[in-house]
Amino acid sequence: MKKLTDQQIIDELTKRFEQNRIAVREQERLMDQLEEVNKKLMKSESVKSQFLSNIRNEINNPLSSILGLASKLSQKPGDLEQVMYTSSLIHQEAFSLDFQLRNIFTAAELEAGELQPNFGTVDVESLVRGVLGKFEHLITKKKLTTKLNCKYQQGFVTDAGMLGSIVRNLVSNAIEYNKESGSITVEISSEEDKMLTIKVIDTGIGMHEKDYSIIFDRFVQLETGVTKSHLGHGLGLTVTKAQVELLQGSVQVECIINEGCSMGITIPQAEENDMHTFSDSGNVFFFDDEDDTEGEVF
Repeated sequence: MKKLTDQQIIDELTKRFEQNRIAVREQERLMDQLEEVNKKLMKSESVKSQFLSNIRNEINNPLSSILGLASKLSQKPGDLEQVMYTSSLIHQEAFSLDFQLRNIFTAAELEAGELQPNFGTVDVESLVRGVLGKFEHLITKKKLTTKLNCKYQQGFVTDAGMLGSIVRNLVSNAIEYNKESGSITVEISSEEDKMLTIKVIDTGIGMHEKDYSIIFDRFVQLETGVTKSHLGHGLGLTVTKAQVELLQGSVQVECIINEGCSMGITIPQAEENDMHTFSDSGNVFFFDDEDDTEGEVF
């Protein structure tokens, strides 16, 4: 065995010490990353727990009301006016429950990667009017005025079910965060018949620009806890953004505190060779409560 010189021994030791320092730094980096991941996991678990707590109330409350009102109606119908009033309350609670569940089911499909566009020709104006009609009882209850500005009169090739879900969540958000006796304006426009833009503008509480991205996070709401003043479970806008992205589009948000918000989406027209369905009657079937097809909006 060749005897190493003192300099060679020093060089080898120096090399190994340097390798050890690199290994230690790498371990420290990995530990920092693990701590960061752990923090995110803990935050995620906390957010999910909050979500489950919220959603339990969002489902249990209307369901309990439906059962109670239906029981009351069946045991003691009363006069016609009372029957109509009770029936309207049942409808409102059932609508709320249906709205929450649809977002939950859509979110689950998105999470599993099972939701894919099913393109067809859509009468966008008719679809939006149908959505506004479904929310009429909430619009009336809050004394809101609505206005629809449609600058696009042709059929647009996209997924009617997804577009209806998107508009539904934007309108719901505009109602929930609007001021009493405020207004909602829906604007529909198109760029060279290739890009469709829909904006829902409210006169509500608005939000800070730093919160624009937060509202699209899963399970997240700007208000949390038992004292929150607005309903919902933090899935609506998450579902909206995911569906818009599936349609290769984008979401735009512009808000002014205490003056309102404008939430818009822009989606490209799908290629005609991707079409699977066609409706030339204003997509009436998408709003038929007895229709259980995938394209149904409500």
